[in-house]
Amino acid sequence: MSTESAREPRPWRAIAWRVGLAAVVVAGLAGWLLAQGATGDFVEALATTDPVMVLLAMAVYPFITVSRAQRFRVALRLMARGGAPIPEASLWTLVRVAAFHSVLASLAPMRLGELSLVPLLHRMAGAPMTAGSALLILLRMIDLLVVLSAGLVALALLPGARAAVPEAAPIAGAVVLALLGGFAVAPPVARRLAGLTPFGGGRLGRLWQALMEAMASQTPGRVLIQMAWTAVIWAQIFLMAWLCANATPAVVGLAGGVAGGCATALASVLPVSTFANVGTFEAAWMLALVPAGLSQAEALATGIVFHVAGLAGSLAFGLLALVGGRPVGFRRADVTVSR
Repeated sequence: MSTESAREPRPWRAIAWRVGLAAVVVAGLAGWLLAQGATGDFVEALATTDPVMVLLAMAVYPFITVSRAQRFRVALRLMARGGAPIPEASLWTLVRVAAFHSVLASLAPMRLGELSLVPLLHRMAGAPMTAGSALLILLRMIDLLVVLSAGLVALALLPGARAAVPEAAPIAGAVVLALLGGFAVAPPVARRLAGLTPFGGGRLGRLWQALMEAMASQTPGRVLIQMAWTAVIWAQIFLMAWLCANATPAVVGLAGGVAGGCATALASVLPVSTFANVGTFEAAWMLALVPAGLSQAEALATGIVFHVAGLAGSLAFGLLALVGGRPVGFRRADVTVSR
């Protein structure tokens, strides 16, 4: 056995660690309920959840998956026009890619989860591994930009923020426009910076190089097109979040739903994550929805509803994607990260 193989963490240990961490976070939330005397309010909020709002939220999920697949299709076509040897893939094939990736990103550790998009695109859609890697980096940068921008505007529109800083919304809007405009013109800047190695040849240096190469392969027009599709996807996610937030009698504005969707999205990319983001998802949701007008018990209950609705949709589409067969030749080694 080689030294590198010996260092490779056992999958069951990673899963056990994440399950144990989830149990600790859930125990913390349960302890908080007991300490606040809010157990009864929480049970009542969960029991009186409006099933119509939950069903409407779950009905949005298929459109999210199809939109993700269409974004892959558009992005791959743009890369092919730029000279990358990428064959045309059907929408159904990319729906299956999006479905499998959603399940893996939800349940698996980061190495096998988020990075699984690269081998999935390679094995199922014929995209070269290098093209898939560049696409993953680019789309995640755009996702992060859209989530941060939407979250900033949503926070500025919450009642507490408007009362404290009346000019919060215009300021947030100006910052968002600057961020989006700067990102749109980033490709030519990245081409100039691609040859620089400010962080040396270590892991940080390789990450810098990958980011610059992914961005340098784009044009401002291509970036704007992919940003538009990303906005479509996140608008649907925020709608789903808003519907879940309004599953209790308390009324939550659209800004609250957007803030909750942004908070849970950012919680899912924490360096240390629980299994299926159990606990951390709900805690992030509470931080966003309590300022939006929900009680702490209602926020926790609706956070659980939103989390379960998302996981149920992901698993349902994952099972549906199996109709076409498992991803051919998918191997864990394909998503190994170099140390």
